[in-house]
Amino acid sequence: MSLKVIKTKQAAKSAADLPSRIQDKFATQLSRLEDDRRDPRLHLKKLSGPEDRYSFRITRSYRALFYFHTSDTVVIFAIGHRKDIYK
Repeated sequence: MSLKVIKTKQAAKSAADLPSRIQDKFATQLSRLEDDRRDPRLHLKKLSGPEDRYSFRITRSYRALFYFHTSDTVVIFAIGHRKDIYK
């Protein structure tokens, strides 16, 4: 089952502002998420807090944050360096 991915305007802007090699890696990881959310290369993690928010690894330093809108649709709402993204 493949997932549909929606990016918020802020996430799309953040993705466009990433260095080009990180953008390429993001595209690869996004494709993996769409194909199989359980792919171990995503390093998918549920974030703590009251809402069901998740992250997946783009590189060792960059993350994308998302939530499930429906069972087959995710909304990416933040993309950035891990030292900044969780604030």
